[in-house]
This record gives sequence, structure tokens and C-alpha cells, in this order.
Amino acid sequence: PGAYSKYRLGNECETYAELAADQDLFEGKDGVKFVYHGRLAYISDQQQDFESFKGNGRDAALRENWIEAKELPFAGGGTVWAGKRFYERNDVHINDFYYWDTSGYGAGIQDVKLGDTLKFSYALFRNGNNSESATTRHDFRLGGIGLGGYGDLTVGLQINTADATDAAKAAGQDNGGQAITVQHFMGGVLGGFNKFAVQWGKGSARNLVFAYPDNGQDEASKTFRVVEMLQWQINPSFSGMATFIHQDQKDNYKWTSFGVRPVWHVSDYFKVQAEYGYDQVTPTSGDDINRQTRRLSKFTIAPTIVAGRGFWARPELRLFYTYAKWNDAARDLWGGVAGGTSGRFGSDTNGSTIGFQVESWW
Repeated sequence: PGAYSKYRLGNECETYAELAADQDLFEGKDGVKFVYHGRLAYISDQQQDFESFKGNGRDAALRENWIEAKELPFAGGGTVWAGKRFYERNDVHINDFYYWDTSGYGAGIQDVKLGDTLKFSYALFRNGNNSESATTRHDFRLGGIGLGGYGDLTVGLQINTADATDAAKAAGQDNGGQAITVQHFMGGVLGGFNKFAVQWGKGSARNLVFAYPDNGQDEASKTFRVVEMLQWQINPSFSGMATFIHQDQKDNYKWTSFGVRPVWHVSDYFKVQAEYGYDQVTPTSGDDINRQTRRLSKFTIAPTIVAGRGFWARPELRLFYTYAKWNDAARDLWGGVAGGTSGRFGSDTNGSTIGFQVESWW
């Protein structure tokens, strides 16, 4: 409890699918293009042969529905867009952690060229948190800040303003917030890339889950986070990814996470991959019981049939064995990682699972 993500190899227990459609609507002689993007998603808990699109553990959702106008000459070669979309998402793949993601309903102008490498983007989003409170999000980004042979920087600023009814204001549901992200990207590192991000947020942006602001957070509340990610492809036979995350939500808790997924490619169609992940949550408020540090370690080994070499080669069909170990605090608090004493592992503090996974995109 308290961790924002989990290490996912041999550790995901549902079916999730997205169906995306893109359609060119217009193309001018000067290179201007209008393009439509749509995306539906479905999630299922895999308990029955026949599962409807809606019900316990099952749902369907509209994830994207937007139009962009690209290469507009009066917009500095940038793109003007409007609708519901994934926006400039940054994630750590091995634990499915979207640390910088301001997706949602909105409009904006993206990648306006400022000189040879600099690009500016602005997006305006609107969230209806509930019937009493809403948030307007302003997202500013400046990318392509070159560091001479040492990669480049992207700097982002998010400013939230809140709208609320009188009743919500009386309940403290009208707080705004701000967040800053500075990210360094370096390509060509061990045949892959490295990303390092420093993030700070306060008020309704305190949780640093940018697409889901919380207007109930005190505007003085702050969170600091660092994310390090390395993806390597040293040669056709050895690839992988590693990450380190530390988040300090002031006067609440600290979350530390690190993990690694090495991959050995035996042939073009077979590889063996392993994954180790560790998460620790240390509360800094509450009574003595709720201040106990919660820890979980997880290890997976997965022989895999794959369509080609390389870390990102897909589809993958995996047989996996996962072993996990957690402490008493992780088990007991808020239901815990094993569902407290009523879950599959009861009062144990370790357990194993074996199964099959398939993962693909194209």
C-alpha cells in the first residue's frame, strides 16, 4: 500500500486490450494534414468464458477521440489539436509507471519550432472531479534543450486552478496547485537510452499524477520525486531495463522502488527473461502502527517465445514463475498486498504463482 506501481512481468492478472484507429482527413499541397485519432479499451478479470463488456471486473472505455492539424505554416510548423487524447506520456515500461502524463480532454498547440532544436507546447485540459468540483490544467513544455553531446532536456510546468460550488469550497475542495518536471534524455547509451526526471508538485498537483488532480489537497502540501530509467541493448543477445524511483510526499510517506529486467536472446524466436523488483513505503505520519515500513520483493523467471530479437520485440508468449516476499506491515495494513489474512496467501508473508502471459502491440 502506498506504491504507485508494481513490477509487471509475471505479475498481471487481467486481460487488457486497446483498439486504435487513425484516419487522414485532409492533406494539402503544402504538407498540412488533418488527422483523426480514436482509441477504445477493454479490461476483463478472466473469470468466465463469456464475459460482457460491462460488469464486475470488466469495463470498456473511450481513451482517445481527437483531431490534429499538422504542419500549419502560421503555427511555427506546430500541431494544433483538440479532443480527448494521450498527451506526451512518459513511463517506465517494466513497472507500468506513468510518471509524467497529463492526458485528458483539452486542446493545445504542440511542437512549435523555436530555432533549430527547441520546441514549445501548450495544452489546456479540464477535469470534472465530481459534481461539486472541477480543475483546469495548464501544461507548458519546452523540449529539445541541447546539451552539446550530452543529451537534451525537457522542462514542463503545470498550473492547476480549481472551480467549486460553495459547498465544496466550505469542504476545502477548491485548492489549486503547481508542478515542475525537468527530464534529461540521452540516446545511444549501451545501445539504448537513459532517462532521468526530477519532479516537484504542490496543492492539487501534489500527487504528481497529473491527469488526476486532487482539489482537496492543501495548497501548502508538497511532493518531490526522482525517476531514473536505463534501457540497454548491448548486443543482439542481451538487452534489458532497470529503474530507480524515490518519492517523498511531505508529512505523509516516502516510496522507494528499484527493479531490473535482464533479457537473454537465445535465438530469433526464443529468449529467457527475469525480473526483480523491490518496493518500500515508509509512512511519516499517523500512529505507531500505521507508521510501520511496508516492504515487498518480487522475482520472476520467464522463458519466452518472441517475434525477433530486441527488448521491444513483440508479440511475446511467456511461461512464468513468480516468487514474492512481503513483511507483516505490507500484509496487515489496508488489506495489504496479499489481501490481509483473508486473501489467497492468508497470513503468510511470501508466495508463488505460475502461469502464462501474452503481450503484443503493432
